[in-house]
Amino acid sequence: MLSSPETARRMTAAAVLTMVALLGGPAHGATDKCGAGASALSDAKAIAGVRGGIARQCPCAEFDGSTPAKSHTKFVQCARKVINDALDGTPLLGVFTLRPQCKKEVKQIYAKAACGYPAADPHVMCCEAKPSNGQKKALARRVSACVDAPNAQIVRHACYASPFGPDACSFDLANNCETLVVQETVNIPSDAQPANTPGTPGVVVTNPKLLAQFGGGSFNLNNARYTRHHLAGPPQQPDAILVLVPGFEGGAADFRILAENIIPRAKNSGFVLEVWAFDRRTNQLEDSVGLDIAEEFLSPEIALDWLYGRELAIPLDPILAAGPNRRAEFYDTQGDLPFMASWTNLVFSRDIDAVVSAARAAARNQNVFLGGHSAGTGFTARYASTDFNLTGVGPADPGYAKLRGLVLLEGGGGSTGGAFLSSDTLDRIEAKFDGGLFGAVRDNAARCVDGVTPCAIATEAADCTGQVPPKCTLPSASYAIVPGILNPRILAAGEVTGLQAALDPDSGKDILIVDQGPVGNNAVAKVSDLASLGLLPPATAEGALGNFLDDDGIVASIAPFVATSLGGPGPVVNGVQTWLDITEASFPPCGAPSPTCLAPFNGPPPTTFPVPTPPGPKWGQEKEVTRMDRMVKNFYLGGTNFTDNYYPVAGPSVTSVSGVCTAGVCSAGNVGAPCSADGQCSQAINLDSSALSIGRGRRDIENLTQAANINIPVIAFGGTNGLATVPGVYTAFGKSIGTCTAPSCTGSTARVVNASVPNTAFPTLGGVAGGFEVVMAEGFAHLDIVTAEDNADNPVPAALVTFLHRNIQ
Repeated sequence: MLSSPETARRMTAAAVLTMVALLGGPAHGATDKCGAGASALSDAKAIAGVRGGIARQCPCAEFDGSTPAKSHTKFVQCARKVINDALDGTPLLGVFTLRPQCKKEVKQIYAKAACGYPAADPHVMCCEAKPSNGQKKALARRVSACVDAPNAQIVRHACYASPFGPDACSFDLANNCETLVVQETVNIPSDAQPANTPGTPGVVVTNPKLLAQFGGGSFNLNNARYTRHHLAGPPQQPDAILVLVPGFEGGAADFRILAENIIPRAKNSGFVLEVWAFDRRTNQLEDSVGLDIAEEFLSPEIALDWLYGRELAIPLDPILAAGPNRRAEFYDTQGDLPFMASWTNLVFSRDIDAVVSAARAAARNQNVFLGGHSAGTGFTARYASTDFNLTGVGPADPGYAKLRGLVLLEGGGGSTGGAFLSSDTLDRIEAKFDGGLFGAVRDNAARCVDGVTPCAIATEAADCTGQVPPKCTLPSASYAIVPGILNPRILAAGEVTGLQAALDPDSGKDILIVDQGPVGNNAVAKVSDLASLGLLPPATAEGALGNFLDDDGIVASIAPFVATSLGGPGPVVNGVQTWLDITEASFPPCGAPSPTCLAPFNGPPPTTFPVPTPPGPKWGQEKEVTRMDRMVKNFYLGGTNFTDNYYPVAGPSVTSVSGVCTAGVCSAGNVGAPCSADGQCSQAINLDSSALSIGRGRRDIENLTQAANINIPVIAFGGTNGLATVPGVYTAFGKSIGTCTAPSCTGSTARVVNASVPNTAFPTLGGVAGGFEVVMAEGFAHLDIVTAEDNADNPVPAALVTFLHRNIQ
């Protein structure tokens, strides 16, 4: 997960071999042409390794042509030295050996690179094609010279995403730019300094795992992190920035494909757009330094060793041994991270505020939009509803006032509805925040507000006597797990398989089930947290990811928040299931749902909402819309990843209370209300914390007082095969916020014109005039909303870009 723009130097070694293949030549046996025949995969790994070595020893950015020592010639000489080192019989970095057949081709990559040229004579990777005969080239040219030939016989594209041909050029018929968008991950300070958190004044770190990961106790976790997606090339001030928050167990990379889709579309619409994908502060707890190294060399072997080498009892990889000379740390749900009890929803809102403030400073006329996917819509709605003036003195500082609009992707956002919070509920919230939850998480046992005294709810008056409030807090996990399906080690495993898919997408077995030495010594067999993966059929790298994520698979049927329409299972070859990407096969409509039908018709749209079993029935024609070959990069590319391995539970639970029903009456939570089950007594703050913030003066816990004043436009998206299957999902949020007064709205049209007409599933909404639009993507699963291809099946990119453009000021 590299955080620097150097990630643009190489997208996959397969791209290198695409270029190599264009040079022609025989293949077979030990004398195979580079990248051909039986040597294809080993050459790909060797080239990736050598390129990683060159990036370390000869960083393109350091050869800027400013002096003779930093010229293009010197860059090429530096690269050739590393290449020769890999050819001399002694493996480069103790690992990588390049076959002589690959020497010429690899040297050409660097001889033709756009590195070592001065700013006064700018060069760019120029991707050329001759449509008449199909010839293609990739070489550095002056920017002024990278234009189509006057006779139109040569088409040229100036591709700024990488200075290296195999990464910058597509080598398709027109040899277009592989991508127009680049990314880098940025950390900035957050004003939120929650109790017990490393970096908060007075906090001393003693946990040996944290000390090992961060190299000592002086680190600071009070940061906000985002990944900036923007047009490659000369810097341009963005006309708008869209900040996006991922959902349950999701990471910032969830939005990479969407960013790559909408940023060029915005450019074609006449404005410069950036997408800043937010990572919760929990992302800092993922011990990723070894995965960053694995990405440098596109090595799933290094990633496997980093994450699971202890259990596999294999020697530490030489590259890891050279630094950091250790393996990854993982944290348990209780005593390792009890400070997560202090990472409340308000803390995350303040982290988001740091990113929004940075975006406002960068965007023209402070044109910043905020959105989220799935549970990320809740983070979005809470931010907009928060008064960031926590003093209670002077004017409000509402989140929505810092934004031009809100974007809700496959999640309802929230509402101000619900029963009035009881005094008991408010007491329990205060007890949790003031120390009870920290102790309960740390000790995995109920604690009074001092965080030390044992207690039980039935006897809390005696157990917690003398403490204010005298309430007992039950234990909670610090972060989320889904037993048997999702935990930090399973989530991290996706990065290993994703790296494998970069070089070996659909032939060899997933490395997680490949024995490392003795029979049975593989990660799935030896790492107890991975045991459930053994229930899936043996598969290739893409097959393994498909089995886990595809909307038709068993995992998605249990955990629909991972569901993605990625194609379907391919043939079983030598006992290994392959995968059919949507680029490799068609998936036509096939009638009623069945085990063999991947694109069924799920019936007509429903007419009522809510329904007894949310999120409601799937409907419409299912579609396979997400490309696996693009999806795999989400797992490893750059300074973020696809998952939030330590998705917060304890801190956000501070503002919710588990009820207790005793003899038909609530005795904890909504005390005094009639009940037949504990859950009927539970209460939680959604988008209105006035009873706590104003009534109790506890703005330090939560300060959601602004929802009814939200006056900016909103656009929402749902998938009919997802979790927001009808527009009615968004009715409650629309009713909870104020009238839109932005220039694009009339100022008088209601957000929800009629919640029952034509029916509650499809209410009459305010649309553009009322600043409340809902766009449904027929057949899309939950993640498809942010991962699908930008084509005729996908209404999201066009509607989203139109919304952003309309509301720029």
